[in-house]
Amino acid sequence: VDTGKTANKTTTKFTDVKSGKYYTAAIKWANENGVVSGTGDKTFSPEASISRQDLCVMVTNFAKYMNIDVTASKDELKFKDASSISKYAKNAVKACQMAGIVNGYNDGTFGPKKTATRAEAAQILYVFHNTFIAK
Repeated sequence: VDTGKTANKTTTKFTDVKSGKYYTAAIKWANENGVVSGTGDKTFSPEASISRQDLCVMVTNFAKYMNIDVTASKDELKFKDASSISKYAKNAVKACQMAGIVNGYNDGTFGPKKTATRAEAAQILYVFHNTFIAK
């Protein structure tokens, strides 16, 4: 990711990601490498919160980019709200759960559309790193 002077000239295919923002080069890189997609044909929604299911999609896409096999080490949990997980995110949530990267809540739900807290995001990255990168 270019964070130097050329980053101010970086553009993306997304109409709502403006050149010169601190995140523009990162979004361009992540999109070009299959880690993220938009929230629409030409939008990314850079200021929007991220859902727990979308965080799982990003993690599994990043693993694929890094050629990391996110292997299952746990039995699949049947979340009480599994029917609320969007079709595009079902495999990612399942892979992250079975790999031990994410868990559900004590009430048996996953909360797929719930906003991920900063603590949850940090935990997901920590577990992913310690399980698949630093091993």
